[in-house]
Amino acid sequence: MADRLKPFRQLIKPGTPFRWDNQLETLFQKTKTVIVSEIEEGVRIFDKSKPTCLATDWSKSGLGFWLFQKHCNCQKILPFCCNEGWKITLVGSRFTHGAESRYAPVEGEALAVVDALDKARYFVLGCEELIIAVDHKPLLKIFGDRLLDQISNTRLRNLKEKTLRYKFKMMHAQGAKHRAADAVTRKPNRK
Repeated sequence: MADRLKPFRQLIKPGTPFRWDNQLETLFQKTKTVIVSEIEEGVRIFDKSKPTCLATDWSKSGLGFWLFQKHCNCQKILPFCCNEGWKITLVGSRFTHGAESRYAPVEGEALAVVDALDKARYFVLGCEELIIAVDHKPLLKIFGDRLLDQISNTRLRNLKEKTLRYKFKMMHAQGAKHRAADAVTRKPNRK
């Protein structure tokens, strides 16, 4: 997918004029078709007993997620263990509302987790091996073993409370491996 999207990277370089031509439009339409096809396949073959990853991200302008499921034979049950082993099932994003754009980063990243769990609930409720991948390390402690009464920030406490019906492990994904979720926060869906 990265090779397919390479021509679009030129458009976002500082100082480069934005020029959209027929060749880019054709490539965009073909890429969109490939992504939709991969998601359709991911939905068809979804199995709650397989390792599943929900990668989330927040930015001041939006929040988003990608839901992947493991279909490779790699020994590690870690997202991004190989390029072809994880299939996309669901992708979502939205713009932040007024106050959400002013959240502290830890609050915004926690909001992205809650929003993603809610939007993907039909897939993730009852998942035996759900991993939530975040690029914000402080969330590991908050959503890990920290009890509600140990969280003094009311917003964080309320957000954690909304996740209690889900069974998941949280892992830190370094920025380079977290591009998919990061990308949908920069151009969120208007819905």
